[in-house]
Amino acid sequence: MGKRSSRGPDGAIVPRKRQKVVHEAPTSEEIHASRQLQQLLSFSQDPVRARHGLQSFKLFLDELLSLDGKDGDRFRILRGFLDAAKPAEDDENPVYLPEVMQTWSYGGQTNNDNIMSAVPVVLALLLKLLSQSLDTVQYGLGICRTLLQKRQQELIARNLAADKGKAFIISPTLRMLRESVSFDGGAIARPLFRARASMLKSLARNMGIVHVGDEAEDAKRPSTRTNAVLFFLSALRFLHPEAKKELLSQRDIVAALTRDVKQDPPYVVRELLAGLRSHVLLDDKLPREAKASLLTTSTLTRLSALYQYRLDTPAEDEPSIADIAHEFLMTACTNPSCGVLRQDSGFYPREIDPNAAIPSAQLDDLGLEAIVWMNKFKNEVPVRNYALSNFVLNLRPWSSIKQAELLTSIFRVAPEIVAPYFLNNKSFTFEPKLSATWIGYAAFLFNTVTLPIPDYFCRSTGFPELPPPTSIVIDNILPPPLNQKALSRCLANKSNMISFFATRILVVAIEKLDAAIKMHQDPSHSSKTVWAEAARRLVDEFCQRSPGIKDMINAYRSIPEGDVLQREAASRLLRLCYEVLPQVALMAKFDVSPFLETSLGRLSKQEVDDCRDTALSLKELENLLAIAGYSPGMRWFAASEALSLSPFTLLLKVCVDTPDGVTLETIRQVLNFVAVEQQLVPADETHPGLLALLEALQALRQSAPNSVALVWPFLDNCLTRCANAPVKYVEKMQDLVNEAGLSGGSVSPIAMAMLEQLPFVAAKEGEGARTTLRALGRFLPKFLGLSAVAGESKPLLDLLFSKMVTHLADSKGKLAKAGVPEGLRFQHNPWPPVSEARAGETKHPAASQENGKSEVILDAETLENTLHTPDGLEADNSALTKWSTKTADELVDEGYLTSLMALLVSEHTSIRKEALVNILKAAAKIKQSEYDEKEQVWLLLSELAETARDHINEGPLPSPLASFGCHALNVLRDPLSSLYPKVNTFLTRGPLWNLDRLPLVDEILSKEPIVGDTFYAQTNWLLGYLIDGLRTPRDLDLFHKKRAKGPIFERILALAVNPYLRLPLRTHVLRLLYRATCIEGGSTTLTTRFGILNWLEARQASSTDSSEAALYGALRWRIWETCDQGRLKTWSRGGLEI
Repeated sequence: MGKRSSRGPDGAIVPRKRQKVVHEAPTSEEIHASRQLQQLLSFSQDPVRARHGLQSFKLFLDELLSLDGKDGDRFRILRGFLDAAKPAEDDENPVYLPEVMQTWSYGGQTNNDNIMSAVPVVLALLLKLLSQSLDTVQYGLGICRTLLQKRQQELIARNLAADKGKAFIISPTLRMLRESVSFDGGAIARPLFRARASMLKSLARNMGIVHVGDEAEDAKRPSTRTNAVLFFLSALRFLHPEAKKELLSQRDIVAALTRDVKQDPPYVVRELLAGLRSHVLLDDKLPREAKASLLTTSTLTRLSALYQYRLDTPAEDEPSIADIAHEFLMTACTNPSCGVLRQDSGFYPREIDPNAAIPSAQLDDLGLEAIVWMNKFKNEVPVRNYALSNFVLNLRPWSSIKQAELLTSIFRVAPEIVAPYFLNNKSFTFEPKLSATWIGYAAFLFNTVTLPIPDYFCRSTGFPELPPPTSIVIDNILPPPLNQKALSRCLANKSNMISFFATRILVVAIEKLDAAIKMHQDPSHSSKTVWAEAARRLVDEFCQRSPGIKDMINAYRSIPEGDVLQREAASRLLRLCYEVLPQVALMAKFDVSPFLETSLGRLSKQEVDDCRDTALSLKELENLLAIAGYSPGMRWFAASEALSLSPFTLLLKVCVDTPDGVTLETIRQVLNFVAVEQQLVPADETHPGLLALLEALQALRQSAPNSVALVWPFLDNCLTRCANAPVKYVEKMQDLVNEAGLSGGSVSPIAMAMLEQLPFVAAKEGEGARTTLRALGRFLPKFLGLSAVAGESKPLLDLLFSKMVTHLADSKGKLAKAGVPEGLRFQHNPWPPVSEARAGETKHPAASQENGKSEVILDAETLENTLHTPDGLEADNSALTKWSTKTADELVDEGYLTSLMALLVSEHTSIRKEALVNILKAAAKIKQSEYDEKEQVWLLLSELAETARDHINEGPLPSPLASFGCHALNVLRDPLSSLYPKVNTFLTRGPLWNLDRLPLVDEILSKEPIVGDTFYAQTNWLLGYLIDGLRTPRDLDLFHKKRAKGPIFERILALAVNPYLRLPLRTHVLRLLYRATCIEGGSTTLTTRFGILNWLEARQASSTDSSEAALYGALRWRIWETCDQGRLKTWSRGGLEI
């Protein structure tokens, strides 16, 4: 059966296909008068006529905008039209441009897409033009308010929800909304957002309507997505924080915002990143949770795709899209205020309590096995920064320097992410293969290993009770890709670059391991046994993951002589093995002598031309010398067949021949150590060791370069003989003393060896021997003269020289007549050490004179720089308004609450009252929040407010109480603090604080710490709050008031005499005294009530540190200068003077 034909009512065949709609271009005419414009825009049911009027108006506005509104005649026409279309002032719902609005409504009723598009086009252009002049702002505001009316809202919603193919309707509507929200600096942004049901309708969908086509998107004809994104950014710019927060909570919009960002034109991407950075990331009024709702893992991942953005062609002085995206991501991921980064616990995972109470007996018996979570995190590590942890897995650090920089920056601020990153990202191995990808990955791993270990392994002010999981620590020191097999193959690889990368990574890894071991061995640990076992396990794990010592030695042996950079790195690696992992290094029998001799020979022959290569060769030499120090079989005075001099003499030669400006302190220390050990020089601490010998050789090299070369063989012979039989030359020296008829005195055994060997040189014949004798004639007098300056016996040196002269080439008797020169000075190696006053020190004219030497003290400026501390309670009145927009976390962590509490000591009653009210409001806000320590913080704020309430009109709250509140808040932030139990106990005693008592002074100074050995840490906290609390004479009265256990000052001074108190805490005590001198009458009170001048004098006399003694003296002088000297003289009956 065939198909039936479709027939109409009249029986004719009707085509089934939809008829094609033809869009005819609208006609237009030039506008010459406002009356004409009114007629053109008057309502008409004829669509052609309506489009004719709207198109004419559009062209009219285009011309005005192209001239920036400078065409006065045309602008007067527009003003006349606007005045005529202006509604009456008494209208309840005034409608601007009623004819245009009616035309738009008619277009909606008749489904005329052309009219639905034309009206938003002319409104967008009109608003853009009206925003350029202050005189026309009122018209623009009226039009914007008209758009907020119900009928216009329905039309806007309909336009925005048009079919995706009707971009000619959607885009003009979005442009109109953008002009509206930004008009007059966002004057109607707030009411416009209240109409978000229509304004934001289909915004997420419209953001997905991208430009289609092979050619680039034209900036003059932006796509629907571009218009939607620009409208969203304008809304972000002008909306208030609460509205902005709600806008960012729209997940569909936020997701669509960056979904197609990689296809956006460059100018849109720039505006997007700049807008989000300025109006989201850096907006302090926007809550962190609102920022976090934007910066999700998917958003960050899409923005990271801009590292490969290919549509950008920036100018020379313009940053690229990749650079802008990198800066944005660096800010978003590393700044805690941006909402993504959360405070972590360092190397302690999220689910564990590092201060869990485990019986000490159980820890002693089971060790680390008593900690149930110690071996739990080898395959999975829970983290607090969940979004960042997922985001970093999408980065490709081996292919982009910027991505590697971003990733290592995230690791730096959130070290908890390092271990799970490498556990979850196993797509790349470290197997050696010289390629750009491998080099990029190796550089990234190197930067990761160089990251510092968090203080105390966590975000705390002290070490927790239990050590961190060993698996997490080792993954941060030597990440899993750096396993033993891969590193061994890298060291043995023929490519210098691969082996160099592996060597450098191992160097920084061992340095980091050393730092971790020292933290495990810190004396402050209460469970030292467990921490020590954790350190041993950490070393074992490292040794299992790193290559063997033999692989490192073989790698060093295979390095060419000319590759000084790699030789320095490899020698440093071996040195670190001997210093940090001696049990591993000593397993291999490594004879360092050949390498040391080769290095010395290269340096002594001056084979290195580049000064940078010389510096690297010296560093290699220092490393080899350090290794030699661990090798008991090092032959310092045995010359090999390849070298004419012994290693010790070659080392001397390197010191003498090295140019000025190169640091050789390490080499000199080795020389002196060996010289004393081998009894080449006296072991007396006051003796300069080999300094006189070095100085004489350097002086000879400067005055007669050819002569010094002739001295080396003779000197090497003397040093070798002296080292082999030191007792022999000590006995010879004693015989010389007896011959001189002296009761005491000494000279270096080297000098005696020179006297013994000199006749053998003189006995040789030939011109060479005579030349050598002439060289020795220049060298020996200078050496003996410098030895006399260094403190050796001058009579013995004179006798010694008189015996030497008989063998020297001194036919005319000049040397004998001159004798041992006197008054020589050490020019290259200063002796004795310079003890000039350091910067900031001066000899005070009134200082006491003892033994002809004036007492050195600090000047007033340096004393102030050392002991002055800023006012911790300085008033910041802006805190009264800033805190209200912050979250609970920000109030506590960013100092807004401390600023409020500090205002309770203000001199102005009104500010104190405002501060009190705001503290109570803040306390209520925190109690209703999800903050972890909200109950304790609420209690602290409430008690402080209740204490201040009854005395708010009488005067400021005593500064020590406000200071205690500020410092106690910091304790409550950190439950791991050793003061956490004491502060909580104090807060639960009662609702009011005693105004005459200083909180927790007795509890800290007189009672044992509740948590471990933390007395000094608690004392440091106490001194900090006392310093901030000493500001006025009224505060000073609290410090010297009589109490049951003595005045505060008296107890603090007694504390400072504690011999176990370290210098930082003693300096803290001096800062408290200095703060007292800054208060009127403070110095006088300290002197009359506590005898501070005598106390400082006694402390200065007993101090073994000259800089600390100078500090006591300077403070003593300041107290005298700032006190009432007349009163003190009367009080002491003239017995008190400085």
